[in-house]
Amino acid sequence: MAEIFPTLPKSWSELSWQQLNDCWQAKMRYGGHADVARVAGLLAMLGLEVCRRDTATYSTDGESVYRLCDKEGNIWTVTARELSQMALQTMAWFDWPYGDPGEKEETDEKGAIVKARREPVTGYVSQMRDAMILPMETIKVGRKHFSLPQVACNNLTWQQYRALQNIAPQLFQEGIDDATTLDLQAQFLAHCLVPRSLAILDTAGGSIRIRPHWEYRYNADQAESMVKFWKRQKAGSLFHIVFQTYQTALTYYSTAYPLLFGGDSGKRDQMRDALQGEVGTINTIMKYAGYAEQQQVYDSNLPFVLDILNTMAKEAKEIEKMNSKIKKR
Repeated sequence: MAEIFPTLPKSWSELSWQQLNDCWQAKMRYGGHADVARVAGLLAMLGLEVCRRDTATYSTDGESVYRLCDKEGNIWTVTARELSQMALQTMAWFDWPYGDPGEKEETDEKGAIVKARREPVTGYVSQMRDAMILPMETIKVGRKHFSLPQVACNNLTWQQYRALQNIAPQLFQEGIDDATTLDLQAQFLAHCLVPRSLAILDTAGGSIRIRPHWEYRYNADQAESMVKFWKRQKAGSLFHIVFQTYQTALTYYSTAYPLLFGGDSGKRDQMRDALQGEVGTINTIMKYAGYAEQQQVYDSNLPFVLDILNTMAKEAKEIEKMNSKIKKR
């Protein structure tokens, strides 16, 4: 089995939509048994399952032995202990879908270290994947189709991002009741997943041809109307999968734009400043982009807006350095 491990993702941040779904379903199914859930996640990642005719046998020493097979009919034999160790070594990230907090070192009464410190693992982004080349995926709920923000969430708009940033901090507060939790999850899904709508496309070039086509475009009013739909669905599992996708997007952007998301911004939180000073931010972006209306900013692709804000942050930092040099003279 070791020969197919190099293809395994190294964190939640690297998972595709299908892998996110498989891993989260494993966590939900075996939530109280971390080892079993991790193994189930590993098998899903490798595309393996227990052979139907050979569920589990027992060796002479009493240890369980499993026969695992893939879609091509290849079979691997592995003990329960080996399988558990493989999952622990290759899926250490599985236990922490929202980031590994790490562990402090533990010492005995004499101060000797009995357990070494473990570094936290934040959202890992493989080789700074290019957000611009990721295709759009869709999901189906009932008869409705929705666009799924990709791992880098390149198809988010600035207005969509603002809405999600307003909802996200409320989702995991202590003490909120089930009804409030359901409402917040429904709001998040309504703003994150864009429903498919029918539009009429006009083509230029001397003649106008009108033909219907499907499109996925974020509209705040449309999103608000979807809250009731998601509350009826009670899509708790779907919410966690989508929220993890969103967290991965923030991981990508924090790596791509460290000046905006805290990496090199010092004491200032540039993105928080931009969201709180919305009027000033929108006006500045309009000036940089040559827009005539505020709605053009709201409808803009998020990376486009972040590029402008990043440029502004770089300019501000350069001015700050220059002023610092002048004061030292």
